Formats: sequence, structure tokens, C-alpha cells
Amino acid sequence: MNLYDRNLAMLDKDVLSLCNLEGTYTAGELRNSVLRYESMLGPLNLEGKRIALIVPVLKEYIPLFLAANKLKATVAPLSYQLRREDLSDILEFLDPHIVFTVNEFSGFTFPEVITKWALGRETETLVFTSDNCTKWEVETFPGCSKNLQSDSGGFICFTSGSTGAPKGMVFKDDVMDYVYNRVLEAMNLESTDNVFVYASPSTQYGVASMNSILKAGATLVVADEFDLLNMINTMQKAKCNKVTTTPSIFKSLYNFASRLNPEVLNRLELVCVIGEKIPTNFRSHFPLLKNCTFVSHYGSSESGSLANAYINEDTEELIFRMADPVEFKTVEGELFVKTAGLFTEYYKNPILTQGAFEKGWFMMGDLVEFLDEKNFKIVGRKKDVIKKGGQQVISGEVEQILSNIVGVKSVAVVGAPHDVYGEQIVAYIIAEGLTSKDIRTYCTGKYASYKIPDQIIFTDEFPLTNGKVDKIKLKSRLGRG
Repeated sequence: MNLYDRNLAMLDKDVLSLCNLEGTYTAGELRNSVLRYESMLGPLNLEGKRIALIVPVLKEYIPLFLAANKLKATVAPLSYQLRREDLSDILEFLDPHIVFTVNEFSGFTFPEVITKWALGRETETLVFTSDNCTKWEVETFPGCSKNLQSDSGGFICFTSGSTGAPKGMVFKDDVMDYVYNRVLEAMNLESTDNVFVYASPSTQYGVASMNSILKAGATLVVADEFDLLNMINTMQKAKCNKVTTTPSIFKSLYNFASRLNPEVLNRLELVCVIGEKIPTNFRSHFPLLKNCTFVSHYGSSESGSLANAYINEDTEELIFRMADPVEFKTVEGELFVKTAGLFTEYYKNPILTQGAFEKGWFMMGDLVEFLDEKNFKIVGRKKDVIKKGGQQVISGEVEQILSNIVGVKSVAVVGAPHDVYGEQIVAYIIAEGLTSKDIRTYCTGKYASYKIPDQIIFTDEFPLTNGKVDKIKLKSRLGRG
């Protein structure tokens, strides 16, 4: 069953399903938008084709995603934060049959990069462009036919790869049944809820949470971009009682709303945070939310949702409870899982896919300690991943980016705690004739801003252990100031 039939088709047409600052939209109105896109795309025979979406207007993005999925295309939502090098790499890797893109977002002109890529291909590509994501113009770049997906439908979410190459996680439509139940548990979803979601719609959690809220018959409340004033005004307009986002974004929302409009906070019954490590004093930052329930939702893009932990006033260490349907075990302290929400494979990378599993068990990369049969705490991370503001950054990718700069002899990237973002990127660099400004200037416009180091520290040598850079010692240098 496609995502449209799963999540939207069965709702009463008068159910209020979506709210943003510009308006409110019923399930019937969203279904009409799906039909409009279905009529527009139907003649293109989408079965097995890949469609890339760079559509920041969510009232159009959601129906477009559902219509393409209903027509058995494989949808690849792409981040609006991608810039020239990132975007080109993903387009080359994905090789979509069709691209929908906004003309400009946050000062970046997407069609310039997309057109250059399409002209360099020998295969046919259709590119739809729009100023406001409602009236679309199409340009055909001629060529021979592209290969189709062996499994039609589903979606692909991209994240960073450890070598700098894109990493696409392929999901089948039926993972949504599992995902819906996990989001329902984490947020105690009811049809009367008005839930503000600020999660990138290009991520697995963005796709999962938005579709789950629609399916529950609740109102999905969204903001098309990170503008705190507009976000708070949208929450006020929708009378939001629940929120899900990253800890760092919620902290920014709270600090702004507590000064501007505390009434928005007074309505909140539940805050579900995802994507970042929770500091031990997290609740202390929100004195106006004494009666609000705080939940930390644990999982990964590949595994889907796995467990929840309640964050109390006196919580010093989060204790997660594994969801009942999850099969799990630990191997040398690392968490291995099997779930109905698992991704199918890494797109066009069977070696990486094989390396992520051991005899059918997905290796999470997190080191955990179980306190009993279901409850556990996270004690560390085996994978070299930095989680910054809800974005997953592979340190090896940033190292490769910086190594391309003329004058950089060697680089080592580590994550360090940050009060707002959860973690920040720190780059230790051995270089000649370069400044921090030179490095940031090189990266700006080429790569997503969240990949650019927050701190750049020049050094003469790296500490080594067994011939490799000792990143633990580098982190300890930060601890000493």
C-alpha cells in the first residue's frame, strides 16, 4: 500500500491536517493537491523512476511526495542546505529522472547547479522549477533512457558518507506501519493534537513524523524555514500542544518565546526531542515548562525509532526503554537490532550495505549498557559521527573536504560538546600560509553550512597511537581549554 492510502486517503475530508503561518488545510484540500500533482505527473509514467525534491514549501512538498509515491516513483527528498559540491555529488550519484526545485532559497540558486549537471549527462532528465513551488515550469534535457528502480515506490534519504561520497538509505513503503506506531508511542498522539514539527523533510525522521501525524488525524504544524519569530507565531496560530524537534532548536525556540510570547509555552504538554545527545541539566533550561512531559526519542536513520526515555528534573543519565517489537542484542557492548523499520540497503553501495549488517543484525554503532531486559543507557559511540543541531556529520568527510585546500598538510576532525547544537565540529589543521578565514571562505557556498568547522585550531603535530591520530587526546586538549 502506498503512503497516500496509508496516511491521508482514509481521513475525513474536513479534518484539519496541516497548518503553517499562511493558512490551514484540511485533509480534503491536501487530497485535492495530491490529485492535481497526480494529473500533472501521470502521463510521465513514473513507475520505477527516481524523483528528487528540493521543495521547501511544505504544503506543496507533502502532496507532491505522496502523489509521486502513489504513482510508484521512488522519491528522494533533498536538503535545502545542500550547496554546489554537495548537490552535484548527490545528483551524479542518484541520477534522478525528474527534479523538482525551487529557484532560490536562502540566497542559493539551485537551478544553476542542476542545469549544469543535466547538460553533462547523456541521459534524459526533466527539471521542474518554480519561484513559489506552486506554478511549475518544465525543461527537458534530452538523452537516452535511464535505468529504473527494481522495486518501485519507496523513498531514499541521503546523508554524509565517511569518504565524502553521498550515502543514500533506501526505504520501502511498509516501514511506515512500524514507524507510525513508534511515533504514536513517543508522542502519545491523539487526533486532537496540534503538533509542531521542525525536522528536515529530507531525513527519515522528517518523512516519518510528518506522515505519522497526518495518519493519526492530528494537525501537522510546520514552518518552511528557520525563522524563530515565524515559528512561534505559527505555533500560536495553531495552538500547539506538542512539539518534536532537536534539543538545540527547541532551546532556541523556548528562549525566544519566553521573552516574546510565553503563552505559546504554556500550552505545551509534551516535547519530543531527537537527533542529539541530551545534556544532564537539560530540563533546567525550561523553568516555564514544569508540567510539560519531555521525551528523548532514540533511533537512527537506518534503523528507525527504537526506544524512548523520559527526561525528568533530576535526570542525570537518560534511561531508554526499548520498544516491544524490536529484536536486539549487544556484541562487545555495541547495540545490534532488527526492526520492521529498517532501511533496505544503501543506494548503489552493496559493500557498505554488507558492512552495516552482521548475519541480518544492523550494527547501530552505539555502545550501550542494559540495566534489565528492556532498559538501557548509552555509554558511548563506536562510529566516528558528530551530531550537530540534529544533522549527522561524518568526521572523515569534513577531513576530506579540508584536505583539498591548497596549503593544508594534514587535518583531524573531532566533535566537542556545545550548549546549543549538542556537538560542534572542531578541526585540528597542520598547514602553511592559511588562516581560519581562508578555510571558511573555501567551504562557504560549496558545502552545507553545518559541515563547516565551528572551531579551527592550527597545530604543528598530532598525537599518535599505533601510527594513527589519537583523537581522544585531541578532545582532551579542548577540555583543558
